[in-house]
Amino acid sequence: MPQKKGFNRLDITEAKRVGSLVGFDIAACACKKKSCGPGPDWLVQDKRFFVLKLLSHIEALLQDSSACLPPTVLDWYTEAQDAAREYARIEEDLYPVFKKTKNRV
Repeated sequence: MPQKKGFNRLDITEAKRVGSLVGFDIAACACKKKSCGPGPDWLVQDKRFFVLKLLSHIEALLQDSSACLPPTVLDWYTEAQDAAREYARIEEDLYPVFKKTKNRV
């Protein structure tokens, strides 16, 4: 079985559990996003959006020296950062393909 890459490595149920441990509200984040793309209902269910916003939320908590996060949250945070970096590398590798396709139109 091939190893999962990027955000596919992460379980959304586990991410939601971690989010509840740190007081993260994805619905509030989704409602703040202003775009002509998908609406907040779709964003709440999008794993990539959820994980990136949760990572930002945890980073903000880590900047606060009084915040004491459980080890399970820190372990998940480390794994999620690795997944996000891996996803970014995948996007960079695919970008030339998208650029060539866009120029043809």
